[in-house]
Amino acid sequence: MRTAVQIVAFLVGVCTASLLVGCGYGVKEERLPETGATLTGTITYGNEKVHYAEVRAVSATSSAIGAVGEDGRYKIENVPLGEVKLTVNTDAAKGDYTSATMSKSYKGPKGEGAVGGGAPPKFVSVHPKYADPEKSGLKTTIQAGSNTYDITIPK
Repeated sequence: MRTAVQIVAFLVGVCTASLLVGCGYGVKEERLPETGATLTGTITYGNEKVHYAEVRAVSATSSAIGAVGEDGRYKIENVPLGEVKLTVNTDAAKGDYTSATMSKSYKGPKGEGAVGGGAPPKFVSVHPKYADPEKSGLKTTIQAGSNTYDITIPK
């Protein structure tokens, strides 16, 4: 009986220690400074506007991420200052496109008509190399405040 109690006490101790370490208890986090810089623009792949994508700005020390909306414009907040490499990842936005398609085709509880009002824009799939900051070849320089950069990707 005493051995069983010791085993249970040991297991409780191991589980508690695992939870504390897993939750980051006692781990000092370093927050990156807020730059306040934003980057907005549109993305064109060949002759087609890209309406669904994840866009990332990557510097030597940090990165920031944004998304392209149905209107075809992207916005990234707290972008690192200086030269950044840009990535465009359409695979990461396929779920957003699926959600938009489903919500626009939903007929309502009584089937009276589409709630979302029309079909979403066409999904344009960008070549996967543009999702890699080392291969995309896309870059711009970010200054404090608002920045605009329209991304044009050849097919």
